[in-house]
Amino acid sequence: MKVRNDLTRPVCRVGAVAVSAALAISGIALASDAVKGATYSGHYAGRPADLISFEVSANGKQIIDLSADTPFKCNGGCGGVENASGGSATIKKNGKFSVTVKLSLPGSSTIYGTDTVTGTFLSHGRAKGTVTSHFNGGSGGETVNWTATG
Repeated sequence: MKVRNDLTRPVCRVGAVAVSAALAISGIALASDAVKGATYSGHYAGRPADLISFEVSANGKQIIDLSADTPFKCNGGCGGVENASGGSATIKKNGKFSVTVKLSLPGSSTIYGTDTVTGTFLSHGRAKGTVTSHFNGGSGGETVNWTATG
């Protein structure tokens, strides 16, 4: 019986170390890669003139001061399209976020739709996501992909 006890202790220690390592690795995988306090800026895929920018809070838990060009482009006659700005959102532990910003007519407080910005933080100070326009009255907007660095 003494041999069994002598073997059981090392096996239990190895098992405990393996479980601890697995939990630590999964914790790292669930941590956000957002760079705390960084300002991210980038553009839409295939549309380098259309920009997106936002800040990550000092504690790395919030998107603040989001500004994004509205993907929808008017070909004259619509009076112009405001860009989404001032949005904020919570960054989830997996590095994902979603924020919806109201769009108003230029020089007015009349809301005509929203832009929804979704994103995921990647390693090395990078982020990617989509911007989708939604318009009141059921008319569809446009969705574009974006990338940014912080």
